[in-house]
Amino acid sequence: MSSLYDFVKRHRRKLAVGGVALGGAAIAFTLLDRHISQVRDDERKKQLEIVRKRNHFESTDAAINTTFIQVFNQLRDRIAEIHDTTTLKEALRQNPDKEEKLRLWNEIKNLCFSNAVCYVIAEAFIGVLLRIQLNILAGYIYSDNKAGINNNSESRFSSKFQHAFLNISNFFIKEGVKEFSDTALLNVKSCVAFIQLQDEIGLDNVENIFTQIQDRILSDFPERNLVLNPGRFLLSTTESLPTDMSEREKELYKEAISETLEILESQEILNLLTRACRRGFSLLIDKLADPFIDTDSQSDSSDQQQNILNPDINEFVSPCRVRLPLVKFLPELSSVTDESEQDGQREEWLTCLLDSPDLKSLGANVYESFSTSSPGGAGQNTLGDQAWQMFSSIKSKFTSNFS
Repeated sequence: MSSLYDFVKRHRRKLAVGGVALGGAAIAFTLLDRHISQVRDDERKKQLEIVRKRNHFESTDAAINTTFIQVFNQLRDRIAEIHDTTTLKEALRQNPDKEEKLRLWNEIKNLCFSNAVCYVIAEAFIGVLLRIQLNILAGYIYSDNKAGINNNSESRFSSKFQHAFLNISNFFIKEGVKEFSDTALLNVKSCVAFIQLQDEIGLDNVENIFTQIQDRILSDFPERNLVLNPGRFLLSTTESLPTDMSEREKELYKEAISETLEILESQEILNLLTRACRRGFSLLIDKLADPFIDTDSQSDSSDQQQNILNPDINEFVSPCRVRLPLVKFLPELSSVTDESEQDGQREEWLTCLLDSPDLKSLGANVYESFSTSSPGGAGQNTLGDQAWQMFSSIKSKFTSNFS
């Protein structure tokens, strides 16, 4: 016993230092283990949040596609209703005098071109609008639900708010597209006024006309421009917000509308719409090529009295070289936007907008921007600032996928 005491007495400093070292190592190991556990737990939560967010976005994207198919058909029917030529055709059947007949044919000409132009541009616009609008709303709801989980609070986005916010798309279909059609018709008249009914035109002429009209519509008349002033076509000047909406919901609604219009008015959206419309008109030209391929419909001009494949010289005659009198071309132009779903196949223009990489990228970036924080959060940047920062960082992503 005395020897043990003497040993401890002789090495007491070493034992003390060793005990402190062992204790420190034990504490450090415990803290490190807790830190590693915390990091792993945070990483699991982060991965779970990523999966939850991805699932929410994918379900939103699927809902957008389903909604857009319905809206596309509604808007197409509305455009056809606005540009209906039945009354004019009935008047022609009454065998009016030559001057009146010429006036009626010119009206039909203007309406046919305007119908095709509105079909492409308005459908592209509603596709962009729905992507922006529904992803903003989904981002709002996601960030609000996330904050609600943490704070055990109720969602601030009631069904009344959602209905009022989404109603701007319905307003465009019911009212806004009519005003847009009036603007389009003005541009059409100025672009096709020089083409007489007996003039022969080809696909290249039709393509040039569509390009000229598109450029005018997307650049002229700033106060009546669908991109430069979209609020004119999306918001009613007479209807007010539902009276049963709270003041807080009204403020959120105004902010959501402001953010939507701010994005729609951006140069990036104008560029995107321009590319989309070019693609849409290309598809339209492809559909209009049929009468130029049909040998029975070819012009009687001296250089086109042969079949597409001339049996004498075995030379292929390109449809681009075929010319048709405008009066024979108008019926084809009039029917090109008719419902064409056959055997369960969607319209090419609808499929193009649904599968557009530009629109998918736009929706993903809008959702990511607006799902990071709730609107009106104290001490945070406004969602408008976040949206503009997002668009500044993705300018390079908007490549010409439609070309």
